Amino acid sequence: MMTHSQLKQFITEAILLFILGAAIVIGGHLLSSNNAMRRIQNEYHSRFEEVLDCSSYEKVKSKALNDFPEINGVYIGYDQAGIPQGYVVDLTVKSPGEQDLGILVSLDYESTRVTGLALDNSEIEDAYYIGEDAMELIKEKVIGRQIPITFETEDYSEDDDNSENYTVEGLNDGVYYAQRLFDDRSRYIDYVEMEIENGVITRVNWDAFSTDKTNQDRSEASLKGAYIISGLDWATQSYNLCHALLECQEPDRLAMKSDGTTDIVEGVTCDIRPFVDLSKECIANSKAGYGKEEYMADLNAILLYVFGEGKEDEAAKYINEKGNVVFSFEKTPELYTIYNDDNVAVGYMPVRQIEATINGTWSGETLKPEATPAVQDGDGNNNTPDYDSTEDGLTPGGLTENQIITDSMDDLPMSEMASFIAPVPDYYDETRTVIKACNTCYKFLKEYLNWKVN
Repeated sequence: MMTHSQLKQFITEAILLFILGAAIVIGGHLLSSNNAMRRIQNEYHSRFEEVLDCSSYEKVKSKALNDFPEINGVYIGYDQAGIPQGYVVDLTVKSPGEQDLGILVSLDYESTRVTGLALDNSEIEDAYYIGEDAMELIKEKVIGRQIPITFETEDYSEDDDNSENYTVEGLNDGVYYAQRLFDDRSRYIDYVEMEIENGVITRVNWDAFSTDKTNQDRSEASLKGAYIISGLDWATQSYNLCHALLECQEPDRLAMKSDGTTDIVEGVTCDIRPFVDLSKECIANSKAGYGKEEYMADLNAILLYVFGEGKEDEAAKYINEKGNVVFSFEKTPELYTIYNDDNVAVGYMPVRQIEATINGTWSGETLKPEATPAVQDGDGNNNTPDYDSTEDGLTPGGLTENQIITDSMDDLPMSEMASFIAPVPDYYDETRTVIKACNTCYKFLKEYLNWKVN
């Protein structure tokens, strides 16, 4: 029989052996897990370093992925300090010929600009082929662009006459106005007001009012620090751009690039596309003798048309104290969208045409696909760069219940498009397939991050 002292020693040794065994098992498991994790990280690094070279990567787990069968996986890359640097999205997308293309797309973590592209067809039989030369040209077009992306042709008119006496022909004197029919991500609606005297643009104002009538206009908000962009405050950039237009008289002479920026106006780093588009619409209105008062009256009529008879009081809630219509028509794209014969949206109608189309009195020529906003001058000529399309737009006449309005690119409306590029010459299908991958990334992140978009 064991003595009390022997029993105590036995129990102590058993406990020590148990602790030692548990430590060995746990240590082995941790070592095995660390080795497995190291192998996974090495695999991630070898796959992703071409598009996003990070210290570590973490795979995203989200139910949102169930809606995107094209996405094989989404990863977040971190630096050595554990700070996220960007996303890597592994996709298999269909080419226009229905072949599979494996591609990796990396995006900046904060701005979601495209930072890298790499083909990955190693596990795809009969994969869609994009040559190295074509891929390099596509990278030059896409990398650095904000998603989502759509096509436009680089067909801006250029004039070598840089004299101070340059003017736009056919302008009628008066005050002209144009505003966007949808708000941006900050819930602002851009507008431009232009005054013309003796056929010359003498005053231009670019600002934006909020769909929340209690908020300040964008210029005032920027001066008070409530609206912040990179570089100078937005109000100063707007002033500089308006002054530049007074000097050059023609919006195309501001040399807007495909990403909406310009290098020729000092101190302006913001996206000038709303200003250029709305300035062109003001110029078209001037040529047609369509003044601000008539524009505002028609816009009010359009608002009442959307709300319907008997809802005047409800519609009036969307008119601010300055008389501006602060309603975003984003939920009624059929009202102002121009689409081609394939039911693909290719541009926006100006207010002048919307009102006339509603009443069945539009007598202008059929519009060609246009950049936003699609406008015509008094002679029926188009004044904005074409989108990718070869068909005519909306034919004259009233809107019908059977009109089908589809989205401009990859089931996304043009009001959300952040970047506009021209497809690489001779490689349209290849460019289109890569853009499809980038826009799929946008749609996933939109759902995953619950973005508020236009």
